[in-house]
Amino acid sequence: MVNTMSIYPDGIDPMLFFQDNDLENLEIMNIYNTFISQGKYEEANTFLSQQEDLHGYFADYFNAIEHRIERLQEHVLSKGKISPFILFESGDADKEPPSTLEGTIWI
Repeated sequence: MVNTMSIYPDGIDPMLFFQDNDLENLEIMNIYNTFISQGKYEEANTFLSQQEDLHGYFADYFNAIEHRIERLQEHVLSKGKISPFILFESGDADKEPPSTLEGTIWI
């Protein structure tokens, strides 16, 4: 199954893989769907976590995506806001402003 915890920004998360299940996994999917239809969601999740090489849009997949988005949002918010623009008098257009930051855009 999918590791739902993101390691970003300390590292790069492994790529999530998805494919349709083939006929070899039909019995596993039938058992899983039986659990779901009976409302036994925890049993269904436990059953899936014991399977190998089974892919699908299951809860772990969505939780992994959600956690990656949250980690990215936290990282972006921790960076702080910088302005790439510097305002100075039009008479000083030929001079460089007294303080410039890396990433400043000169037009």
